[in-house]
Amino acid sequence: MSDFRTTLEALGLFVYPKSIDEAEGTVCAIVRDGKEKLLAVSGAKEDGFSGTKKDSVKLCPLTNENAVAMMALFPYTKPQSHRGHPFTIGLGDRLGLATPGHVRAIASFNAFPIFAQQSIRELNLTHRTFADVIASAAFGVMQEGYKGGYGADGDHLKTKDEISYALSSGCTMITLDCSEHINTKAASFSDEEVEAAYAQLPSDIRAHYEEVYLNNAQPIIGALPAPDLRRIVLVFWDAVNHAVECYRHIEATRSVDVDFELSIDETLTITTPAEHFVVANELSLAGITPDSVAPHFSGEFEKGIEYAGNLEDFAHDFVVHQEIADHFGYKLSVHSGSDKFSVFSTVGRVTQGHVHVKTAGTNWLEAVAILAEHDPALYRKAHKFALEHRSEAEKYYHVSTDVREITNIDLQSDAYLPEYLKLPASRQTMHITYGLLLAESWFREPFFSLLAEHEEDYYTKLVSHIGKHLRYVTAEVKQ
Repeated sequence: MSDFRTTLEALGLFVYPKSIDEAEGTVCAIVRDGKEKLLAVSGAKEDGFSGTKKDSVKLCPLTNENAVAMMALFPYTKPQSHRGHPFTIGLGDRLGLATPGHVRAIASFNAFPIFAQQSIRELNLTHRTFADVIASAAFGVMQEGYKGGYGADGDHLKTKDEISYALSSGCTMITLDCSEHINTKAASFSDEEVEAAYAQLPSDIRAHYEEVYLNNAQPIIGALPAPDLRRIVLVFWDAVNHAVECYRHIEATRSVDVDFELSIDETLTITTPAEHFVVANELSLAGITPDSVAPHFSGEFEKGIEYAGNLEDFAHDFVVHQEIADHFGYKLSVHSGSDKFSVFSTVGRVTQGHVHVKTAGTNWLEAVAILAEHDPALYRKAHKFALEHRSEAEKYYHVSTDVREITNIDLQSDAYLPEYLKLPASRQTMHITYGLLLAESWFREPFFSLLAEHEEDYYTKLVSHIGKHLRYVTAEVKQ
């Protein structure tokens, strides 16, 4: 393989040394020609790749089709189930550039990464597909020579059609978002409204829940008073049915092992232990044990900023939710985990590292930090654009920071600009407007060019920032 590298360098290509590998009489490597990355292929299987022959080497663009051929030749570049790994972390990459940095970030930790993690909303905002996301992760894995395995999460999927799309694209994890089947209004009904609405439910639904839960003390939560049970049923019975149907669909459709996560966190109210228990117990009665469940924990887990809430209340509630997860045999999942450092030591201590944590936008913000440092003029333009379009982005994300707290950028020096990515209001504004910015050619083209020029700086930032997440969670795990 040293001869292969010599050949590539003789062609004027930069070779990522860890990427060089050989299988079935075929040697491959990730290379860079200027700012363009390519897959260099030579040998018996090169006809399976699309590219341009140059001397003895075929230089192939990093397309989805070439990613599929690469994954067939080098199975470690293909996503897989994370089942059996206690600590897993979702590392959503909206730009398709972060995986090498993520590989380096997890190197010092016992964590199984989900390098490919995107929701339908994120795909729509970035004009990508699940196949695009998986291909980017696979090429990043190849670039770093990482062979520890990784997953691909179809995140916050709501329908069977979305699930089928994710599975057919190669996703190995499905996060089912039941928010459209949760009756959030019922959570604030008066007792009289609960009684009236409950009486309208199908008689077999009422009979089932009353037989299982009324006058029958349950583990952890004890006996459920009738008014509490009725409210829980009103809020969650349709979500439970939807979850069972979607799980059955996954089992009937999948061609590989698939991890199943249930998300009940996209609600306006905190998930009580009783609600969590009933939902989990109903799945158990249907013969379903999810790999992870994401309740709506106490406090606020807003995008791109620290946790807001009472840490003692969070810890108290989290302990009970962990008891429920232990009882049914799955992991808790902490959504919108980006930058929630103040809760991570509690998460690590209570779960003993048996947990799933999701991050996403923090990787985009580290890329924007590169922009603030190296192209102040473009950052200023992007900053003003984000402020002007924040209200449009708020249609997709719940945020509470006040843009009036953001100082006028025209009053600040270029040296100060990176500080805007540390201030909650400006950080969150830039976080949620990623899709709008990436749709603008005046931003997208020079931004990606800059990141290509400073890719090592970007990786270094990811190692530091994602490493901080990992360090806080794992610090409290008993060895």
